[in-house]
Amino acid sequence: MTSALEKIAAIESEAKLRIDALKSEAISELVKKISVLKADLAVLESEYAGLTGQNLKGEKANGARKRLSPDEKSTLVLTITDIIKAAPNGISMRDIVSAAGESVSSVRDAVKQVNGLKKLGSKATTIYTLK
Repeated sequence: MTSALEKIAAIESEAKLRIDALKSEAISELVKKISVLKADLAVLESEYAGLTGQNLKGEKANGARKRLSPDEKSTLVLTITDIIKAAPNGISMRDIVSAAGESVSSVRDAVKQVNGLKKLGSKATTIYTLK
């Protein structure tokens, strides 16, 4: 005959095994849900990046460096010339970059090729005008 203490111990061990099995099942369900939601989030992030050109953190979406072709470079020089002409009191590099829509390095290289360029100031306070 088994004592009450032995019955309690048997019931507790059986309950512990059942609880562990249920926990394992719940964990696997959560892992499946997480993987499905991550896939959905990746799709939404790519749609967002396609619309805004930025990822969810506000950084540029495409990390790859874009190289301009010779035609694009000459077009950029003309665009920058027009941007500087449109600003009679001069314009900063930051404003030129935002108006041109290209990378800072591309704009910086193109500014060097603009004919009749006049610089006022130094470093971040430089204002560009045409002579």
